[in-house]
Amino acid sequence: MRSHSSAGTPTPTPSSTPAKSDSLESLLFPKKSLSSWSTADGVDNQVPLSDATFRLTSSIKELTHKYVDFEGKKAMQAHYPEGSYNFQHEPRGGISFYAPGPSNVDLTSAKEATFGYSVWFPEGFEFNMGGKLPGLYGGDSDSDATSCSGGSRSNACQSVRLMWRTDGAGEFYTYLPPEFDANKRVCDVAPKSECNSVYGASVGRGSFTFKTGAWTTISERVKLNDAGQENGEIELFVEGESKVYVTGLVLRDNDAGRLRGIMMQDLLRWFDCRLGFS
Repeated sequence: MRSHSSAGTPTPTPSSTPAKSDSLESLLFPKKSLSSWSTADGVDNQVPLSDATFRLTSSIKELTHKYVDFEGKKAMQAHYPEGSYNFQHEPRGGISFYAPGPSNVDLTSAKEATFGYSVWFPEGFEFNMGGKLPGLYGGDSDSDATSCSGGSRSNACQSVRLMWRTDGAGEFYTYLPPEFDANKRVCDVAPKSECNSVYGASVGRGSFTFKTGAWTTISERVKLNDAGQENGEIELFVEGESKVYVTGLVLRDNDAGRLRGIMMQDLLRWFDCRLGFS
């Protein structure tokens, strides 16, 4: 996780994305930052991959996650029993918690943040109908900020997660403040986007494809708008390359709106499998 203040280096456009590098750090964090933390080996400001680092809040205690050594990385493992498809129905599977991260990095003071991780799907994984992956969230308060998911919308919160769809097609999955026409911009992002009046928006579906039997390194950059202006941004990187970039958004309607942390929700439909995050 990396945060950026409103001062400092100007926000890059996709054309100014750094050249692709073999460095994991450059793939996780394509933009330089003022403060950061990471659980990845060999990355600056490394901290342990643990619940204590994440500082879990609003967790569903019936769901479990393990920290394991896997494919050369320290990883978090999610398990989905056969027949699981969301958090409300038995059997339950996946991961669900919110996480502000280490206390020495105050995300609420940041205008912009980048969140990156690697995800591993097993060889032969059946992507079927799709599933959700972690992302950033924010809102006017800690309690308001956890309200943008599951068909719940509000001007007091926003969430920017990732999803996979059929055949591993990747995308942004967003809940943005609903009362601003500016946010309809996410409905027109190539190669395919879909918006609806109830659930999150599918943004840039098919802009990349998740690998199986190998790690895919993805990161998202979220920049808050200035209150009263349409200048918020979201950007999605895969292996350090910008794939989706949307500007002119409203992610908050007042100065109380802040980035709050990681929305660590991961769920899928109708599988019996294990998934790794690093």
